[in-house]
Amino acid sequence: MTFKNISNYISERPITTIILFGIIVRLLLLSFYCHVTIFPDSDDYIHASQQILKMDLSDYNGVRTLGYPAFISLTNSHLPLTIFLQFVIGIITSVYVYKIMLLLNFRKGIALPVTLLLSSFIHSLFYETNILTETLTLLFVTLVFYNLCKIFFHDSKSWKQFLILGLLLGYLAFIKPFYMFLPLLIYGLYTITNFKIGRIIDRMAIIFVFPILAFLASSYINYQNTGRFVCTTIYGVYASQICTYFAEKAPDEYSETRELYIKCREEIVENDGDIAMTGWRVRYKMEEQTGLNLIEISEKLNEFSKATVKENPIEYGKQVLRAWLGFWGTNIYWNYDDFNFKYTNKVFLSIWYIESAILKILKLLFVLIIPYHIFLYIKNRKTTPEFIIVMIVFAASVAQAMSTFGENSRFIFPFESILIISLLLTFKPLIERIIKQPLLKT
Repeated sequence: MTFKNISNYISERPITTIILFGIIVRLLLLSFYCHVTIFPDSDDYIHASQQILKMDLSDYNGVRTLGYPAFISLTNSHLPLTIFLQFVIGIITSVYVYKIMLLLNFRKGIALPVTLLLSSFIHSLFYETNILTETLTLLFVTLVFYNLCKIFFHDSKSWKQFLILGLLLGYLAFIKPFYMFLPLLIYGLYTITNFKIGRIIDRMAIIFVFPILAFLASSYINYQNTGRFVCTTIYGVYASQICTYFAEKAPDEYSETRELYIKCREEIVENDGDIAMTGWRVRYKMEEQTGLNLIEISEKLNEFSKATVKENPIEYGKQVLRAWLGFWGTNIYWNYDDFNFKYTNKVFLSIWYIESAILKILKLLFVLIIPYHIFLYIKNRKTTPEFIIVMIVFAASVAQAMSTFGENSRFIFPFESILIISLLLTFKPLIERIIKQPLLKT
């Protein structure tokens, strides 16, 4: 087969090309790294999936919501099969990234290579080998944006379309309660598009139903097991992480928790650990020293956090800024010593250094265009794809920074593809001058 024939085949069958490319890339990855990667979070997901399989949640501790454990249970908690399904999900996600670009009027000749490039970033591939939520979250975030493109830019405003969007947002909230902010923001963006008083209350409000049901279901299950109506039993641990850098300024009435927090933080620093994980170490220390259960510890840490933040608003502001900056970072999740061949890990690490640098530059550019697109909207009152992406990603960054401090860059991962698409749209004239062809269909 000649190069011309290959080129014609690729251009005529873009979806097939994406699928074949995805299969080849993942087979190559497996030849070098054939492992199910387990992290501290993974045990909670696996345990919850086993409870689902038993149809008995009486031993469910409520640490992780059940969206991802339900996915694991589809494979009977057989983790290699879970990873296989995540590979499939990764390929499906790439197909929908391509479809999003077509909905935004990118030419096929641009949409296809960009999709293939995005689908080959190695941190995304390694997430698929992990028992973590990111691969499943990425799929649902991508599907949400695919449906938003239909609703906002292709006049697809039927009950069916809103119902699909609501289901997607509901399951996304069932995976991670963090995404509860999305329905409200999306509804707000929809309302201000061609604003009319009558659109304040619109049938699109159906998108709230399933996220609320997801929250209520998670909270009710925890209420049955713990007596507390909360969507996750570790809410206090998340809250306490906000105080990581100013725990010593906590009120004296929380002196016992304060001293323990400071001690745990110093131990982590001395051992070159991740200081953002101080809240988790405090949780385990409190279990050992007090015998309190998880929900009781969570309540104590939540009260400690609220009081400390109230007494130190400026320090809290600094911490929010620190967490917000961390949101735009990059990270890769793998077991560096588990590659199949010697020195292969060094090769992959070199690739990651290059890709990480590229992603950081792209994220910096995105941060710089946030005020630009907000200004354009205020000036023109026109809702563009770039504006919607900017508002959703920016809102996610602020929500994450205000609510917790930890592995911040994991929160941006599901938005990276659409972030790059927004940059392509923003810098379209410059890119077209460089490549000498139009990005968008005319």
